[in-house]
Amino acid sequence: MMIFSPATQTQTSTPDSVQHRSEIDALDAALQDMTAAFSSDFANGLIGQRHNTFSHRTRVLRQMTDDLALMRARDLLPLVQNIPE
Repeated sequence: MMIFSPATQTQTSTPDSVQHRSEIDALDAALQDMTAAFSSDFANGLIGQRHNTFSHRTRVLRQMTDDLALMRARDLLPLVQNIPE
């Protein structure tokens, strides 16, 4: 991933671990936002009227939760592999 400095327009590369961490943080934030919106819509009786169905939205939340868990597990895998026995 390349980041451009706004003042100088020079490129600086970021390590893959930093990019991976920011992807995890972004997915976590999106999941929290979607969960809050779903909860609010459900409490207000809006599911199935103007919005997607209950089953579709819960499936999306489950998939995002699974993706987040997988990303976190992959993030921890190198640490676990380096533990001496």
